[in-house]
Amino acid sequence: MKSVHRRSNGARARHRPGERAQLRIEALAAGGAGVGRLAGEVVFVPGTAPGDLVEVELDRSARPARGRLLGVVEPSADRVAPPCRFADACGGCDWMHVRIEAQQAAHEQIVRQAIARATSLAEADLPPIRVHPAPLSLGYRSRARLFARAERGEVRVGYRAPRTHAVAAVDRCVVLVDAIAPLAGELPGVLHGAVGEGDVLISLGASSRPVVEIMWRGQLPPAVWQRLDERTARGEWAGARVTLDGAREAASFGDPRPAILGADGLPLFLAPGGFGQPSEEGAAVLARRAAELAHLDSTRPPHVLELFAGSGTLSVLLARGALRPSPSPAAEPAGAAASGPPGPASFTAVELSSAAVACLRQNLAARGLAGKAIEADADQYPIPARTDVVVLDPPRSGAPGAARAIAASSARVVVYVSCDPATLARDLGGILRGGFEITDIEAVELFPQTSHIESIVRLSRARRSAR
Repeated sequence: MKSVHRRSNGARARHRPGERAQLRIEALAAGGAGVGRLAGEVVFVPGTAPGDLVEVELDRSARPARGRLLGVVEPSADRVAPPCRFADACGGCDWMHVRIEAQQAAHEQIVRQAIARATSLAEADLPPIRVHPAPLSLGYRSRARLFARAERGEVRVGYRAPRTHAVAAVDRCVVLVDAIAPLAGELPGVLHGAVGEGDVLISLGASSRPVVEIMWRGQLPPAVWQRLDERTARGEWAGARVTLDGAREAASFGDPRPAILGADGLPLFLAPGGFGQPSEEGAAVLARRAAELAHLDSTRPPHVLELFAGSGTLSVLLARGALRPSPSPAAEPAGAAASGPPGPASFTAVELSSAAVACLRQNLAARGLAGKAIEADADQYPIPARTDVVVLDPPRSGAPGAARAIAASSARVVVYVSCDPATLARDLGGILRGGFEITDIEAVELFPQTSHIESIVRLSRARRSAR
């Protein structure tokens, strides 16, 4: 392949607008872009698959350099035709053109490399990563965040187009479950007459009916409020909630709380507009594995602390007592956790959102589970001296404060659940300084067709050598 740029005395080549080149994609990076090289220079190219030979328009003003995909000269065996007609315009599924097995391999490598770089551990010294494939690669999401904007008297609803704030309008999303998939096509009519723009969170609620959460920046005419009321009154939707920019309180219709089947096989309510995993099946695998990894071989029940507990998707198993490890947790029947070992000596869950804490308390009470739910900033919460196990599931920004507190604590086991490999790796570096070692790394495919990955890492306090 001919080199398309020259370097003088090692200096970075100047950017020439419209400069084109061909390069081979070697891997997929965190964030979704493919990675190739030109004369040793790394180039990130979105929309590519490992092994592709592509033609790109270069932008060396970015670091690393970026390439705008002009065409695939030679497709790799890992490239597939996207099963969605909106794939090119929509930014929702950035890996829909990549074979599912290649997506899983890339996720595993991204997690491994991130942890190795941030902790100064050699990749060979890390435990093998256990990958939990998704049961479905389409029709798996039971919740999604859409974007809506009023333009020229009409409301367009869809996802944000890649690398822009434009609306990629869709009338049906193929990764959503059937109960909420049609909402993308229905919402423009519901919001007709609105002025402005907003985010719309759609999910399943009570009795597996849709709930709709609207965060609107602008004006909604009376007809919109009437349509929301009618849909909930007729039972088409379980509930809806609207928060107008600048308003002190949200307006609710019906029961706007999302609801999923918990990992214990019982209904579990989430806070309206709050955090929730994208699929019931994936959330159950994640909760079960987190609880199993939190297990302690001990003659006494452990004291368990959960940070960033949310509405209790992990708590309903942790409060029963960590499950004993099983070789195939995905094969366990729903509700198996209900007959597990006795509960911990104490269970404390910490969460900042008052609405999530209310749901957490309700979810525990509905199961007859004991435990203390505390409304506090989990990243600043002091680790009690008697704590044996810490489980944390922070937001994408991670938990640097909690990592420092855990390192200084007397906890014996830590289970860290993460949706961002970079902040996970950063926080692991802080925890390892407290004398812990990584014993398990697992990746749960909660986001098929995308570059996002959910990870679970277990750490145990290394035994100090006898003096």
